Amino acid sequence: MNRFGIIQGLPVLLLLGLAPVNARADGGVIRLREIQGPFVVTIFTSSEPLQDSPVDVSVMVQGRDSSDAILDANVNLVFTPPAASNAAPIEQICGVSGMAGLETHSEQFTVAATRRQASNKLLYAAPVRFGAGGNWQLQAFIKHEGNAVEVSCNLPVSSPPRKLMALLPCLILPPLMVALFALNHRLRRPSSIRIYLS
Repeated sequence: MNRFGIIQGLPVLLLLGLAPVNARADGGVIRLREIQGPFVVTIFTSSEPLQDSPVDVSVMVQGRDSSDAILDANVNLVFTPPAASNAAPIEQICGVSGMAGLETHSEQFTVAATRRQASNKLLYAAPVRFGAGGNWQLQAFIKHEGNAVEVSCNLPVSSPPRKLMALLPCLILPPLMVALFALNHRLRRPSSIRIYLS
């Protein structure tokens, strides 16, 4: 390769070096990959879990020796909130927000992850709504053919952006325009009366 070819390839190498390096699978992020007993357990979540928004939590269970997906395990997920969690009420703009049948949790709770709920049938999944932001503790309990293991990881949940604050300019603009129109009308009125009197 000549010097000209190396110089042409340099921008491509720089762009690849600047690209974010997040492991993603099925549109999510790998939160944990751990070997426990006869299993390899991988936990995925949505890329940025948000408070009061549906979050897809998925678990892949593989055999340690064969790396084959185990499709008949029992997987239970236990979520423990941050030590000082304050669940703020949800700001609703119009109508009812949320998904039917999906509860919002701000204290410890357990959910069964099943393959039926997963879009990828090699995974066990559960949709979850967190009622508080912060670092949640996720524990996955896996049972299969007399073997039982437990793995755990932290799950950072961000607070949602303030919806009403984002709408504030739109909410203030109409009353401001009405007030300016009224002020303009009031300022013009006395001058027109003086014209008619003189």
